[in-house]
Amino acid sequence: MAATAACQACDTALLVIDVQNEYVRVLNLATIDGIHLVDRLTEVIARARGAGIPVAYIQHRDPRFSTASWELAIPEAIAAREGDRVIWKSSPDAFRATELLSVLQGLGIHRLLICGLSTSGCVDATVFGAVQHGFETWVLADAHSGAGSLDALNYYNTTWPAVGATVIRSDGVDFAAFGCATSP
Repeated sequence: MAATAACQACDTALLVIDVQNEYVRVLNLATIDGIHLVDRLTEVIARARGAGIPVAYIQHRDPRFSTASWELAIPEAIAAREGDRVIWKSSPDAFRATELLSVLQGLGIHRLLICGLSTSGCVDATVFGAVQHGFETWVLADAHSGAGSLDALNYYNTTWPAVGATVIRSDGVDFAAFGCATSP
């Protein structure tokens, strides 16, 4: 991709779903290749930001804690930065009864790269929601996890294409091609 003089609007966003201290502390968070999820997301988020791709954090409300609590906070290693969106939800599908759809439409987003927690719950529901809302939906095969076996992670990675999502390893994504950053 040739460098351009000015950054054009990106049509891709990275959704980081439910990676909160509460879950990181209690769940086994290995990815399909055995890397800890937060370590992998540190790499993925840095590559997305480097390409100028907006990052949106989806956070699950838990009535036991305030939204300002340590339990619901994003781990420091991948914390939201100025300009990132943080969207709170109360159900597995990040599109249900949230501002996510309007935020993405307002940014001109057409493609979503999805990662986070939990594979069998909120990631799965949001993948279905994204496809249903007409987004070109990509799931980062090695950047989601949950409390379960590696077989379960592989199961979802092999079934999401049947609903219209593309599943790809994070090192196989050309973030620059999706982003708006110029090359040095």
